[in-house]
Amino acid sequence: MKNILSFIASFCGAGIFIGAFYMLCPQGAVSKSVRYVLSLVFILTVITAAGIGIGNLENISFSTPDSEEIKTQDLEISSAKYVYSYILEKNNIDFNKITVCTDKRSDGSIDIIKVIIYSQCEGEKILNALSEVANNIEVEVVNE
Repeated sequence: MKNILSFIASFCGAGIFIGAFYMLCPQGAVSKSVRYVLSLVFILTVITAAGIGIGNLENISFSTPDSEEIKTQDLEISSAKYVYSYILEKNNIDFNKITVCTDKRSDGSIDIIKVIIYSQCEGEKILNALSEVANNIEVEVVNE
């Protein structure tokens, strides 16, 4: 019964959306090709809904447990890059690239252990600019 209701809901939803797009379809030379594409989309939606309704979805797993940790880590790295680049730009220091090296703790959080800045500027000037932000973080300047 659940599969039949799923098929009916998919069919009705597809019918409403495709019908709305069908009514908004432009008139003229492009009209036939747009209506043809919309008809194909509707047919594919009905076939897909029928396949899902008949099939057994209980064995399919869509969860990815590590994806949230990866997103959090990427967000923290991006934030650190933004902060360092903002401070360098504020101090009129040109740089090409900032690389952030991290270490993962046992509780799942990450620590920024090293920041590598690729620049043609003097290392001392960069370290002075970043002194208030990079308290316990090693900053390496690579001159290019």
